[in-house]
Amino acid sequence: MFNRTRLAAAVSAAFGVGLIAATPATSLAQQTMDRVEITGSSIKRIEGETALPVQVITREDIQKTGASNVEQLMLTISSNASSGQLVGASASGATTLGLSSVSLRGLNSTRTLVLINGRRVTPYGFGFVTDSVSVDINSIPLDAIDRIEILKDGASAIYGSDAIAGVVNFILRKDFKGIEATAEYGAATKNSASNKHASLAWGMGDLGKDRYNVMVVGSYTREKALFGRDRSFASSGINENALNDTTSGNTFPANIVSADGTTFGTVNPSAPTCPPPYSILDPAFFPTTRCRFDPSPLVTLYPDSTRYGVFSSGKFDLTPTLQLFAEASFFKSESNVVIQPTPISDQFTIPPNNPLANQFPYNAFVGGAPVPGGGTSGVPYSTILLTSASPFYPTTFVTGITGGATPDLLVRWRANVTGNRDLTDTSKATRLVTGLRGTAGTWDYEGALLYSGSQVTERVNDGFAVLSRTLPILNSGLVNFFGPGAFADGRDTSPATLAALAAAEMHGDTLRTKTSLTSIGGKASSDLATLAGGPLSLAVGAELRRETYNLDPSTELLQGDLSGYGGSFAKVDKTRTVEAVFTEVNARVLQSLELNAAVRFDHYGNVGSSTTPKIGLRYQPLKEVLLRASAGRGFRAPSLADLHSPNVTGVSIPGLTDPERCIGANDTNPLDCQTQFPVTTGGNPNLKPEKSRNLTAGILLEPTNNVSMAIDYFWISLKDAISNGVPATTILGDTVKYASLITRGAPTGGLPGPIVNIDQTNLNLGRIDLSGWDIDLKFSTGATPFGRFTLSGNGTYLSKYDVQNPDLSYTTALDTVNTTSGGVTVRWRHFAALTWQAGAWTTSFTEQYQKRYTDLPGTIEQPVDPAVFIPRKVNAYDIYGVQTAWSGIKGFTITLGVRNLFDAPPPYTNAGGQTSFQGGYDPSYGDPRGRFFYGRIQYKFL
Repeated sequence: MFNRTRLAAAVSAAFGVGLIAATPATSLAQQTMDRVEITGSSIKRIEGETALPVQVITREDIQKTGASNVEQLMLTISSNASSGQLVGASASGATTLGLSSVSLRGLNSTRTLVLINGRRVTPYGFGFVTDSVSVDINSIPLDAIDRIEILKDGASAIYGSDAIAGVVNFILRKDFKGIEATAEYGAATKNSASNKHASLAWGMGDLGKDRYNVMVVGSYTREKALFGRDRSFASSGINENALNDTTSGNTFPANIVSADGTTFGTVNPSAPTCPPPYSILDPAFFPTTRCRFDPSPLVTLYPDSTRYGVFSSGKFDLTPTLQLFAEASFFKSESNVVIQPTPISDQFTIPPNNPLANQFPYNAFVGGAPVPGGGTSGVPYSTILLTSASPFYPTTFVTGITGGATPDLLVRWRANVTGNRDLTDTSKATRLVTGLRGTAGTWDYEGALLYSGSQVTERVNDGFAVLSRTLPILNSGLVNFFGPGAFADGRDTSPATLAALAAAEMHGDTLRTKTSLTSIGGKASSDLATLAGGPLSLAVGAELRRETYNLDPSTELLQGDLSGYGGSFAKVDKTRTVEAVFTEVNARVLQSLELNAAVRFDHYGNVGSSTTPKIGLRYQPLKEVLLRASAGRGFRAPSLADLHSPNVTGVSIPGLTDPERCIGANDTNPLDCQTQFPVTTGGNPNLKPEKSRNLTAGILLEPTNNVSMAIDYFWISLKDAISNGVPATTILGDTVKYASLITRGAPTGGLPGPIVNIDQTNLNLGRIDLSGWDIDLKFSTGATPFGRFTLSGNGTYLSKYDVQNPDLSYTTALDTVNTTSGGVTVRWRHFAALTWQAGAWTTSFTEQYQKRYTDLPGTIEQPVDPAVFIPRKVNAYDIYGVQTAWSGIKGFTITLGVRNLFDAPPPYTNAGGQTSFQGGYDPSYGDPRGRFFYGRIQYKFL
């Protein structure tokens, strides 16, 4: 017999075993009701508030948003920035394996602790990007969620020392009795992107009467794909007004350049015709003698995905003071991503361990000239060398330029014959929990064993060539890179050669990741004494956790032998243990004053240890006024991937320019201008842990029963911030400051040597200092003759976000694009809802707003005097929704709604195409579907 106090609610998040503090007047069956009151989900909530700022999103709030998955839901949270997070669409052109993550305060998903029922979740462990920490939030079925607690205190001893940005705690439904069935369908008004969803919940048993409860929730979701060609704002990578061009010089019909680097520059036999869909004329930015390729129409904006899962829980009161509990869940997701065909040319490096690396002509160019029979330039390339002996040599075209000479040609080709790149990412998440909770004397205790595992597989369906098999065919002289119209007799690649190219493609699994988290933890709490204002309480606890991370690439990826992946992968198989102990004291000194102090010790295997304290204060001088503050420290050990991911060489995003060589007569050189450069990424075993300090202070006002307002200030200072390297765009934006990260070849033509590598391996970048304000408002009219009206809203204002550079200078990250992963941390964003309840009808109007911000420079912009340069601004993003629900028949609820009522497109940004393959907009910032209608039918039998 026990009741959950504020102390218990706070410490329960620390190790996620649901501690219950001692008050012998309440039964186990009443815990759910008490917990809801403590988190403060209703307007009259001030007594339930602690010293820590907590935002609660109830099941009713979730349904008002119209979100069809957790990713869409989290975009409505003002403290969740698009900077540092990934969405499902981020898989287009990147090896994220379909991960969807959350990034509180814009501090990256690696610093945001995600819990389910107060317990940790195993990371997704995705692919090539060095992250074995981020959790896939879309693996949590929306129908199984009872509420979400956003704990915005930053790192704290009671949450886990690595929760530097805060905690997102998904509380799943429990103690459900009866049957609940839901069916939903939604579709955009323009082309595709439909959504089908169904769920079924079943539960039986009353803890108070039957001593047990068992519940099962199953769900199924199918979302159709959306492509760049389906939306005008995303159908082109060219924006003349913004001086932005993210097209590629690798196209079909192919561009060519003389292999000696001197006879002639980039030209195309088809120009200026440039037949689509793989080639266009781009006269705004490039000569009409060459063609370009615009990938935007072919890129997935919203992946085709199927998700299904089941969550179950059970509780059984063994005795009046001892309860056995268990949870089990399984989730599977399949996401299909399609992007443009692979570019193959001498502009793309292949790793030195590639089977072709030391063979002519792949590693045989010195100073731009071929070395017959072999040679080395130090960097191998996926070269296509076409000689005049080939029946597909464009003799007439070339001699028309040279006057008779037929030099060898470097072919810059888009692999149209292999088709679009087509991938399916399949993830499976398993979670098991079992434990005991009870009382012994004045002590409450709980212990639990947790297993959480994730398996992700990427399968190639089409469009990826195995280079060691494909490049020899492309260099055989038997492939027509220019189309049958290029030759008067109509000759073309033979069926036999096409069959050989098809046989050289990759089909099957290319990449597998496995992560797991196994932990055993326990804690106990008791009231030790009675003070003037209430109890003096103590909590103690400990946890032992084992983490594993396994990355298993195919042989082709191990060798860097697969086109379109940007380099080689390597196996990773690492394990470590983490031990932690903590204690916390809560003192109700006066009826109006409560003090809290905690300290936590963590030891990470092969990394080090940390001691992180926290103090908190809650002062309520009046019934209508609450003051609160907290301060603490944080510690985040480098993840297994941060430390051990292998260093691999790939290529940068397209459209980059070397400002030291792309000048004067060399300003059209395709190796230096509007191209992709070799980059090296990977782990760093010498990384230091991140350490942070944080402070929050706030006031809550409840002048009447129907009005509530909370304003909280937050400050976080992070030292030795771990970064996945400095972005290539940043490095090339200041080649003097970042000279140590650029490797160049020998100088040529009086210019610095060409870039042969950009270092983007992990490093401790420096400090991050940020501060701002969270605002939460709620107002209700109470009952009126016209019904009840409720207005609620939450907003976040960031006053500072400074990031230290390698040269120790600082740059603001506010209202600027995250050049590493896209997204932006805007100074102000909010979500507001107006709800009208009248009889069986409930109607809600919602607004989601993000202010405008500074765009990236266009790819064609030249450096100018910062004193006179005025960067372009990305427009604010403001979308509205409306939803109405009718429940006039017992057990039935019918809901109709519209998201993005006015069909506002995501604002244009140069980051589209520069930080992702999606042209025209940022996929982590805006929803490309536009106006989206949905309908839902729900039946409850209780």
